[in-house]
Formats: sequence, structure tokens, C-alpha cells
Amino acid sequence: MKCVVGMSGGVDSSTSAAIMKERGFEVIGCTFRMFEAEKSNAAIANAKKVADFLKIDHEVVNCTAAFKKSVMDYFVCSYGNGSTPNPCVMCNKFVKFKYLDDFRKKCGADLLVTGHYAQLKKTATRVELYQASELKKDQSYFLYGIDREILMATEFPLGGHPKSYTRELARGFGIHVAEQPESQDICFILDNDYITFVKEHSLKACVAGDVVDISGNVMGKHSGIINYTIGQRKGLGLSGGPFFVCGIDVDKNRVIVSDKNGVKVEKIFLRDVNFLNEEYLGECEVKIRSVNKKTSAAVRKILNDYCVELQHPEYGVAQEQHCVFYNKNMLLGGGIIDKVSA
Repeated sequence: MKCVVGMSGGVDSSTSAAIMKERGFEVIGCTFRMFEAEKSNAAIANAKKVADFLKIDHEVVNCTAAFKKSVMDYFVCSYGNGSTPNPCVMCNKFVKFKYLDDFRKKCGADLLVTGHYAQLKKTATRVELYQASELKKDQSYFLYGIDREILMATEFPLGGHPKSYTRELARGFGIHVAEQPESQDICFILDNDYITFVKEHSLKACVAGDVVDISGNVMGKHSGIINYTIGQRKGLGLSGGPFFVCGIDVDKNRVIVSDKNGVKVEKIFLRDVNFLNEEYLGECEVKIRSVNKKTSAAVRKILNDYCVELQHPEYGVAQEQHCVFYNKNMLLGGGIIDKVSA
């Protein structure tokens, strides 16, 4: 059997390639050129070195145009519109898995493999996505938007093991990136300095303006809406309080603040909802940020819109983040946060 492994040059994808070869697969490594920068060149070189060491084929696929449109431009536009984007979810949905699956089909491969920490269970007609066994490494939140047809042909060989086991395997295979530190950065941004990146592409988000309360009274000045997100408390430079960012008025270039009740959220309305299998309505648990623990909720449908009713209020839920539904540790679906209400 033949498989395509998405290789980023890191320890997770490199170990996944080694595992699949050890299982007897004909392995083809695939690395994307998603943007033009030294950081991208280094990742490609690392992946090529691992592929040569494992004696597997390796190809570089150029998807810079799609990545720019669906990830980088989306990232800049979201901040310019006063929202807080999650570029990794969009990359997985519109670039990474789409291009990997296209490459898999082109190669006539049976499986698409990545180093993500999540678990899949499949039947002939159904695929179920579960959280990783090591919850602090779980990446299922970032995968909810992927088409089920692609997940049917996907495997995550690391999802049932802790990260420490991955490094142990990498050492055993003799892979040179076994001790490579994990990157928490956004891949296309140097030194995780997203503010400088947005400034270079959207001056609108960086123009100073007023900080106002919910009645429109001027409380102070802000240094550009890029520096603020819903629910933010620190760095506002206001006396009294405490104050929280409860809104961003892009047209008037104003940051709106309130007390904690102003950022209280009990209902979340979603757009672009994706269910991995059948539509799910009813009680479940949800994550509204990738780093958050799950919280009890219910998914409802009001006319054609999906609404998540939280059992306990959350504070500071930001537009353009993602709300993902779970039944215990099985992912049901999710969508983009469009608006909220108390």
C-alpha cells in the first residue's frame, strides 16, 4: 500500500513518516511551500533531509497563492475588521488537507498521513474524530472543518500516544529532528510578531483612536485596533475599572470597554458550521478557544442559524474564533463565531 505523509520538517511529521515506512507502506513525503521566507526554506530543507535519511520519495508542492488568499489575507482582514482570527483552522480546511488529498489522489496513494495529535475511528460509511490521548497536545479543535471524505482517507499515527513517546520513537529511528523544540508561533510570522505583520499589510488596523464606554464617553486613547481583542483587560491604560474590551467599532476606529457584565456571553451564533457526520442538535460540550477546557452547552437551530446555548456564561468570546462541539472526547462539528449575546 502507498501513503502520502505531510512533512513539515518537525519531529511529529518526520516520526509519522518513519512509522508508516516501518508498517510496510510505500511512503511519499510531501512538503508545502506556503510562503516565501527563510523560515519556509528551512522547513523544506529539514523535511528533505529526513526523507533522504528514511530513503523515501519527497516532493515539494507550491500552494503559495491559496495560502495567501485563505490564510494570510484572511488573517490581516480579520484584524482590520476588529476580529480575532484563527489561521490554523483555515489552513487545515482550505490548504493543508485539501492539497494533501489532491496530491494523494495524484500519486494513487491509499492514505493521507499527518503528525496531528488526534484519533480517528472509521467504518465503511462513517468516520469519527476523537481527541488525542494526551489532552494537552490535542489538536482536534483545529481539524473540525475538514471534509469527512478527506478524513476517511486520513490517518494520525501519533494521536494515541503522548508527545514524549513520539520523541522516544524519533530517537529510535535516528531522526535528526528528534530533539527539535516545538514551535508555538504562527508559521508565516517571524518571531510571532503578528502586530508588525498586520501593520505591513493593513494600516487601517494600526491607526490610533478613542477608547470609549458603552455610552460613547471617551475614556482614553488606543494605539490601533490590532492591539485589542474582545475580553481583554490588561494594557488598556485606563484608571478605575476594572474595564474589559467589549467591542471594536471599526468604522469609527473606537475600542469600546465595559465592566465584566459587558463581556458576559450565554449564546453564541455560528456561521459555516460543519458536522463530521450527521447534523447534531442537543446537549454537548463545546470549546470556544483551542486552549480552553470544554464547557457544557446545547446546540440549537433557530430558522437556518445554529446557536450554542452555554450552560454557564463565558466572558470575552471573540468573533472569528471557533466553537467546536464534543460528545465526551468525540468531535461532532463546529463553526465560526459570528455574533454573541448575553
